Amino acid sequence: MLLGTHALLPVGVCLVADCVRLADGRDRIFPRWSLWVVAFFGVLPDLCSPHLSLEARFESGSHTGWFLAGVPVLAAAAGSCFENGRRRVVALACWGAAALHLAADAVSGGIAWWAPFSGAVLGGAYIPFRLWWWSDLVFIGAVWWLRRLGVALEARNIGRE
Repeated sequence: MLLGTHALLPVGVCLVADCVRLADGRDRIFPRWSLWVVAFFGVLPDLCSPHLSLEARFESGSHTGWFLAGVPVLAAAAGSCFENGRRRVVALACWGAAALHLAADAVSGGIAWWAPFSGAVLGGAYIPFRLWWWSDLVFIGAVWWLRRLGVALEARNIGRE
């Protein structure tokens, strides 16, 4: 998948969680700028090991279970930048963003999950390359719409007070 999908898929999940809370009359769970941090963690595997070919992805250390096991340390550090009530949820969202990256890559060509100990590929090309740009456009639209919905729900909640 392309970077837009990797960044915006986890942001969309966070915005859905915020909209659910706002619809219940509660506050957002994610501070506004935490979404940028979550998006960063969504592209982190590609930033750590840029690749242009599927074979290069299979050789990438950042597209393995080992990488995903180490991400909680970085996610906890990122979460510590937020207030106490939000630290854990932001850290979990950051880890989830990296996990969603690997899941998206698994369905768009596969990943060598246990490299370098095994060359076995997890997943396959279930989402062909020609649809990757469309995926980015869908997530751009979805995040835009969810952001607007959240703003509307927040305004409604302020009007109730």
